[in-house]
Amino acid sequence: MAVTNTNPTSSVMLDQPLVSGDRQYHNTDEPYTLPSSKDEIEDWRLNVQHYGIKDYFGGNNCGAAWPVHPKKILEIGSGNGVWAREVCEQFPEAEVVGVDMIDGVKNKPSNLTFQLLNFVKDAWPFAPGSFDIVHCRFVAMHIPNFEKLLDKAIEATAPGGILMFEDQDQELRAEGKPVPHPAHLGFAIFHGFCDTVNVNPRPGPLFAPLIMASRQFAETHETVVPAPVAAWSEDKKLHAIGESIRHGITGSARGLNEKLFQYGMTKDIVEGMIKEIENPKNKLYMDQYFVWARKKRSCL
Repeated sequence: MAVTNTNPTSSVMLDQPLVSGDRQYHNTDEPYTLPSSKDEIEDWRLNVQHYGIKDYFGGNNCGAAWPVHPKKILEIGSGNGVWAREVCEQFPEAEVVGVDMIDGVKNKPSNLTFQLLNFVKDAWPFAPGSFDIVHCRFVAMHIPNFEKLLDKAIEATAPGGILMFEDQDQELRAEGKPVPHPAHLGFAIFHGFCDTVNVNPRPGPLFAPLIMASRQFAETHETVVPAPVAAWSEDKKLHAIGESIRHGITGSARGLNEKLFQYGMTKDIVEGMIKEIENPKNKLYMDQYFVWARKKRSCL
């Protein structure tokens, strides 16, 4: 399996996970606060999240009208590779490329290649119009100036191709009541950290307006899923995706690296937040944004 590195100075170092306690983290000075996809617990969390989303939409396209026979597919932020592997099986004739700061992709199919890529610092390695499908999930909320990455993804999408950006509006909401203070406090500390490193933890609502503003797409579609983070919704589909997002949030909170603890986060705050999140009486939810767009066949 081909593994290429477009920037040997920065990216080789990224592929060596930093171990803190019994968790593995990205060995980078970027403001990414979660364990690497080589971490076993993180690998499980990513799988739970993936299958919850897939089940909700009934497929990996998340509602997007994919081309029947795509030739090249790019996943930005491939993580443990679960989405990319399944897309390889769905389109065995397609070339699928995954990029991330660390290679956590196991059991690569023959039509999957991986490239180490620091989304913030490395030169963008792909020519304009290279991919029939470009997919990016839960990356924007972790990097500075995510708009630059979106611009690169737009450029990499082929004429007539599909661009998919998916992320959260990472703010807990409660149906008909205030968010309990312990839950609010944990996110307030996280948002404070994000402010200091120029990261927007609420990028989901911005995707569709930014994509439409590029004037390069014939159609743009946005699906907002108010995922309940405890067992309080009577909607079975919402409950199922909510369970996966709850595992995503609580697993992320318990896996935060030391960066957050320098900004006032404590284990007690984390556990207090999780306790409120998992209490169905609080009726907490978080909006998940799934945006796809079809690029114009001619941008003239």
